[in-house]
Amino acid sequence: SESKMVVIAKHFPGRGSSDRLPEEEVATVRKSLEQLKLIELEPFFAAAAINPSDLTTTADGFLVSHIRYQGFQGNIRETTKPVSFDSSALSSIMSLQQFSTWRNAGGILVSDNLGGNAIRSFFDPYNEKFDGKQIALNAFLAGNDLLYLDNFQSTGDGSEMETIRNTLDFFAQKYKEDDAFAERVDE
Repeated sequence: SESKMVVIAKHFPGRGSSDRLPEEEVATVRKSLEQLKLIELEPFFAAAAINPSDLTTTADGFLVSHIRYQGFQGNIRETTKPVSFDSSALSSIMSLQQFSTWRNAGGILVSDNLGGNAIRSFFDPYNEKFDGKQIALNAFLAGNDLLYLDNFQSTGDGSEMETIRNTLDFFAQKYKEDDAFAERVDE
């Protein structure tokens, strides 16, 4: 059998000018989408370029950062949610011609770690409650195809495995009951 490797470029859409360590807190980048296109997105444009004569130069997927963007749509007073949870911002980026062709050809988006400290403190600054099912659902509905689950244990669950099983059961039930969700899963 033929061995294969998947190549995932990170940390999409770029975190070079973030204001804090993104591993511990959700960082903010003060740049518009137009500014991001000039520097931060350039390496990802290259990684998404499809060269039919050499497909090894194209990334299979992007790891989507938990970065917020202030001034993303040009209004400096507005800040996105972490882009990994912001369907509008992620959709705006992915609709760029450089990415839409890649995405339509099967390019995948992988969330950054959904159980990490940055996400835990962003959604609950007092670190009292972590609801893995809702975190996973929100990341999936934002546009992530694969969800990276590490240190992924909901408050009240006995283990990470219990939270992951509960989340999978929750997704399976939602798939049966919610046509829009089922369509997104099938996509």
